[in-house]
Amino acid sequence: MRTKLFPLQLTGFAGMTLALSLGLTACKKDDASTTAPATANVKLATSASLGTILTDSAGNTLYFFALDVAGTNSCTSATCNPTWPVYYGGRITPPSGLNASDFTSKKTTDGRNQTFYKGWPLYYYAPAVNGTNTREAAGQTGGNGIGGVWYVLNPTYSVMLGRKSVVDQTTNVATTKTYLTDAQGRTLYYFAKDDASPNTKPTNCTGGCLSAWPALLLNAPVIPSGLSASDFSTITRTETTTSGPYGSATSSTQQLTYKGHPLYYFINDNTTRGQVTGDHLNSFGDYWFVAAP
Repeated sequence: MRTKLFPLQLTGFAGMTLALSLGLTACKKDDASTTAPATANVKLATSASLGTILTDSAGNTLYFFALDVAGTNSCTSATCNPTWPVYYGGRITPPSGLNASDFTSKKTTDGRNQTFYKGWPLYYYAPAVNGTNTREAAGQTGGNGIGGVWYVLNPTYSVMLGRKSVVDQTTNVATTKTYLTDAQGRTLYYFAKDDASPNTKPTNCTGGCLSAWPALLLNAPVIPSGLSASDFSTITRTETTTSGPYGSATSSTQQLTYKGHPLYYFINDNTTRGQVTGDHLNSFGDYWFVAAP
């Protein structure tokens, strides 16, 4: 004999109690699903020669382009686009040690979504193989160093390379230059007076000068392979405490040097990536130059 099932119907207090119980159960399931740990969609890999490298979730190497120093995708030509496909990871969940707030996204000029890290657009490398652009396999780093402007993205870089048209503030002539920046793409300069008086390098830019040209306070930088660690050193600044948008210093603070030149920011660049308003500028008794390798 077949048993016929009828829907359970409860009324009054019992029905309200059951409905509330079922509702709470459903809420608990929803809460559990929203708090489940997310899988990182970018990862960190280690290279014996290049150090820490940012990759996508499958281990494919991600790169930055020095010409993107202003924070905009500059790989827009018909030859650049196929060789350097953009990386887009949606809403980024980074591995331990990286901050989600450092990852952003925006559209390229032709409407493609792209992920950025600290303002640098991210790319894959896809060289032409038998006439067809083929993305390199996971774990490969063949795009590093190409043209002196493409490098793997190491999240711990503290000095990077930018490339753009720079206006000489004395002649008003623009020249394309490759130069040093910090990790946020902010331009680094050196002071000619530090060359003229090498024995007083720590004190050539102090007081009002230091307010206009804040020192790069950094020791032992992490750098792309296009730069040499042996070119960097430090000097000890001896002024009293200073502070500003580029950080603060107290007595015996280390300032980074490049090929013997102490490195500085320029306050008129407004802490803005890609701004270069101080090249060949006569200020505080001598000239300032972008720090160009």
